[in-house]
Amino acid sequence: MAGLAVTTALLAFLFSAQFSPTRSERLSLDPLDALDSVELRMSNSIPTHAFASFVGSSRKISVVYFFKRDLSHLGTALRHFDAAKREKKLKQTAQFAKVNCTKDPAIPYCSVDKSHHYVYIVSQGMVKDAVPIIEITEADALVYRIFQVQLGKSLKRIKTEKKLVDLQRRSAGHKDIIVSYQMDGKPFEHRIFLEFAMDHQKQYLFIVTTKVKLSRVLSGGKPASMPTAWYLHCAEEKEGSETCRNTAYRGLLRSYGLSNFMRAIKLPTVITFSDEQLTTCRTLGLHVIYVFTNTGKKSDAAEVAASLGKAFRGTSGVMLTNLDKISKSSLQSLGVNLTREVELPAVAIQANGHGDLHFMSGFVPENLLEYLQTYVTYYEALQVHKIQQSKLRRTDKDGQGDVVAIAVNQDKVNTIELKHISTLTDKTFATLVEEERFVVVMFHLTWDVRSKAFMHSYSEASVILADDVHCNVTLAQVLCDDWTDVCRLNDIASYPTVRVFAGGAFLKDYRRMLDTAEFVHFVKLLQIEAPIEIKSADDAAGFHTGTSPELLKDSPHTSVVGGFTSRDQEEFRIFEQAARYLHGYFALGAVTDENVAAKVCSQFDAAVPCVVVVKRNDEHQQHKVFQEDAMDAEILINFIQVASLPVFPKLTVRNFPALSRMSKPFVILFGGSASDLRAVGKIAALEQINAVFSWMDLNDPDRFAVELLDLYAASTDIPVLVMVDHATGNICLYPHSGNFGMEEIKAWVEECKGGNAVKTSKLLEEKWKPVSPALDFLRRLDAVGDSAKQLEHPRAPSDEYEEDEREILAYRTRIAQQERDDDKQKKKEVKQKKEGKEQKGHHEKEGNVAEKQGKDEVKEKKKKEKQKKKEVKQKKEGKVQKDHNEKEGNDAEKQGKDEVKDKQKKEKHTNIEDETNEMPRDEL
Repeated sequence: MAGLAVTTALLAFLFSAQFSPTRSERLSLDPLDALDSVELRMSNSIPTHAFASFVGSSRKISVVYFFKRDLSHLGTALRHFDAAKREKKLKQTAQFAKVNCTKDPAIPYCSVDKSHHYVYIVSQGMVKDAVPIIEITEADALVYRIFQVQLGKSLKRIKTEKKLVDLQRRSAGHKDIIVSYQMDGKPFEHRIFLEFAMDHQKQYLFIVTTKVKLSRVLSGGKPASMPTAWYLHCAEEKEGSETCRNTAYRGLLRSYGLSNFMRAIKLPTVITFSDEQLTTCRTLGLHVIYVFTNTGKKSDAAEVAASLGKAFRGTSGVMLTNLDKISKSSLQSLGVNLTREVELPAVAIQANGHGDLHFMSGFVPENLLEYLQTYVTYYEALQVHKIQQSKLRRTDKDGQGDVVAIAVNQDKVNTIELKHISTLTDKTFATLVEEERFVVVMFHLTWDVRSKAFMHSYSEASVILADDVHCNVTLAQVLCDDWTDVCRLNDIASYPTVRVFAGGAFLKDYRRMLDTAEFVHFVKLLQIEAPIEIKSADDAAGFHTGTSPELLKDSPHTSVVGGFTSRDQEEFRIFEQAARYLHGYFALGAVTDENVAAKVCSQFDAAVPCVVVVKRNDEHQQHKVFQEDAMDAEILINFIQVASLPVFPKLTVRNFPALSRMSKPFVILFGGSASDLRAVGKIAALEQINAVFSWMDLNDPDRFAVELLDLYAASTDIPVLVMVDHATGNICLYPHSGNFGMEEIKAWVEECKGGNAVKTSKLLEEKWKPVSPALDFLRRLDAVGDSAKQLEHPRAPSDEYEEDEREILAYRTRIAQQERDDDKQKKKEVKQKKEGKEQKGHHEKEGNVAEKQGKDEVKEKKKKEKQKKKEVKQKKEGKVQKDHNEKEGNDAEKQGKDEVKDKQKKEKHTNIEDETNEMPRDEL
């Protein structure tokens, strides 16, 4: 009966959905090598009559391979099979066997089709897993699969967030959970975690997932970049809770690391300071949070320490430190005179228990928690950043720092949806543009990395616009490497270029960030009249809130309204001109009824005529009124561009070009709490300080803020206010951490500008320029982005193309001159080397008189030849000079014209070089 059960189970497994013939088909058969075939070395390790009882064992897991014929990778797989057999962890719990079906065909399992492609893991007569031969690239690949079977119900493999929530709900109030994220091709880390689970399966529920999405959920938005683990504190949660507080494992997934992690989890939430306990925290690699107090304030400090201990369990040791009881030697070892420098009670953190103490501002529990979490995130992200810097340098092999090229080349998923994008040729381009009412065409090169990068966004945008019933637009593309004539006729000089045609005629080019949402907004706004006519106060209200017209529902959260007495008013005509220029980038509306205009303008404490920029999502400045005495199109365009920017934005790569164009120093808040953001935001909204205020989140997963703070102010307390003046290169640190008052910040900014600030350093000079103007992607991105100053002098597309051509011409001229200079230098070096050799030979043969005389004769002969050539040259130069003098005397008027012409030519060349050397330089 046992044999029958095994046979039935094996056959059922092989023909179930778990069996994957597709993967096994990849195995190609190698011809048998008579001298070194697997078959000659294969022998049965168990008799036929004992096989049924072997695989039906109730005490051990059985691992079996059935040999029929040699396969590729089989020899390697069987070596790892034997290595797994020798694993100490498996000797008491697993048994291994190899069956040679060519020698003992009586065993019934040999007749199962393709059974020789797998190693089978059997428990009590039932096949639990089948490991393909091709996947056994090392012993750990087989060992961790055996551990999975042995763990049984103690291990859960999940793929969805719903399943994770369900397991947390069932474990809440009962049992803690340990979750591991694993990656393909990392069998060692998988084996380590499951080996750890084998030792602790009775205490915890273990979960394994391979889904990046779940790692993002567990880490709070940042996907894991390597195998890792989380400890879910479900036992301390209320029954039925859907989520449990978790502590993330830090470092490489190794046995000693997991052991230290569990020791840290088991430490008391609050530790009374002692040298011994401090050593324990340092040994475990924990951050140390000190809550300093004295006997009189111990009660308040203990309460704060308890809340911090619970929040940071497993990552930091929280030490309640009573200065009345701590020894002087211990106090000195911390490196700070706390009794003089800090008002008690106080909280400080020491990264990994070593180095400087970083004091947190204030003693409000919720602020402390936020500050400490920000610091821990900042410190750990900074360590990762420093480790990865060398890797990033190796990735950027061409040395140009082209982050776009790196990102595109690292993108493994290259699926682009072209269902809603027409591909045009020389025959279809003109027809489509003339027949369709509204056409957007992307001109690009298939091999260009910027074109590839934007093609993803263009594709996504095409799907979004196709699903919008209110949007009537046709999207198309022209491959300029295939249809050069079409691109040449459209004066395409940079890639990618996105051009809009309306009614068969050119309308405008898209000049914003190469981003999906930004481009979709642009296309939608182009289909709305500019400016929109607003006829009533209710229409104005709908326009401001973004509910009217229909296409504005998904538009950017900024609208511009103008109030005028009539359409004949000069200010209205100026507003209309600005609206046409900004068409596609802003929603602009105009009121031309005097009574309605008075109502609309009065809502913003303005008189008719008025222009108001309304920012629905700016909590610090909801609107801004145009207040210049004189209005013209350029001034108005510049006002709208600048006023539309938030007064205290989160600083990103996207908005940096626009903010930097304001030509003001940057004041950046790093790691501020919600109350800090409100305080600095109020100061920014008053606009009394001539600086661009912004903030950066140190918890962002891209670590951009961490890298920037490390550049500006490595090893500083958090939060920190930094002023960066790109004009002078000065960097200043705000000395009053946590005290963000108007007068203090105002005085500090003035000190920084004057170079009198206490904590001042300099920006490093970076090699930011690309090797060619054609590769200056950052400059082009800025030029077409939401830059404020770009619109001070509006230009037609042809002007920009001419500028590009001039820059490239100047670049080519410089390169040609450099090549000539290099060639001259090379010839000079060759000549010097040759002369050196001749001189050396002369000295070596100086003793030989006959040879020396011969050389002297040769030298004299060369000298005469040289003199002869010199005389010919002088004669020729005399003739040229004579001709020149005759010509100069005979044609003075022509010489004057030539001088004027040469002067103009030199001025033009100087202008080209100036334009090239004054290319915008945008850098953080």
